Amino acid sequence: MLTLYQRTDCPFCWKVRIALAELDVEHQLVDTELGEKHPEVGRLSPTGSVPVLVDGELAIWESAVILDYLDARYGPSRIISSDPVEQSRERLLQVYSDKLVGGCLKQIVFEKRSRPEKEWDAKKIREGEHQWRDCQAWLARSLDGKQYFGGIYSVADCALAARFGVAEAYGAGVTGEFPQLLQWYQAVAARPSWERAYPTHFIRAA
Repeated sequence: MLTLYQRTDCPFCWKVRIALAELDVEHQLVDTELGEKHPEVGRLSPTGSVPVLVDGELAIWESAVILDYLDARYGPSRIISSDPVEQSRERLLQVYSDKLVGGCLKQIVFEKRSRPEKEWDAKKIREGEHQWRDCQAWLARSLDGKQYFGGIYSVADCALAARFGVAEAYGAGVTGEFPQLLQWYQAVAARPSWERAYPTHFIRAA
């Protein structure tokens, strides 16, 4: 059985759980906490961070590579298109999610989870919300009339669904300004994989 070392609210881990659920792959979870130096994670990963997927003697410590592996071994072509052009688009959208969406949401999430509401830095949150709005505009154009970002439900949707879920949990959900994007989010949240992979909790400041 596969083992996933993870933190429940981490979007990198969340997208892996979504992919596992989409592919209906049996697995077990080993939970870690924010800031915890888990000895097995430190042994398996040079980054010392989650997610880490273990399959027999193989340990994969990069979330995008985990999704590639899961599709190749348990798909194939169920969450990554067989066409090279579409593959590239799906992978680029996953990179966009991990780097750009994650970057703009970081200001909002880190501020709200690190301190009580009365101590939030409103300027940082506004800056993050502005960047998040720009990301949504770019993604709305990228969706371009499709039901899912990859045409099929793909690694791009796994990654973006997790990011959007984190945004919503911290009060920065999809705005009505982008109705097609909101429709996409509602569609991914209605899939069985969403409920199966949803975090057990989110970090809240005391």
